[in-house]
Amino acid sequence: MLDPQTVEMVVLLGSLALILILILCLFWGLFLLARIRKQAAGINERLDKLLARTPSAGGEADETGMSL
Repeated sequence: MLDPQTVEMVVLLGSLALILILILCLFWGLFLLARIRKQAAGINERLDKLLARTPSAGGEADETGMSL
């Protein structure tokens, strides 16, 4: 059997390793969320530009927009 001091050290090191892994995973998640937010901002900007180029649907049928 292992003596109590060795068991205590193993448990302490194991719990410290798990806490460190948890903190690293949280930072990795924040990094991924920042990347997703940057991509969403770029998509939103491109969509705004695309919508600004398209003619509004409230005009008459003689305009250059597509109509049925």
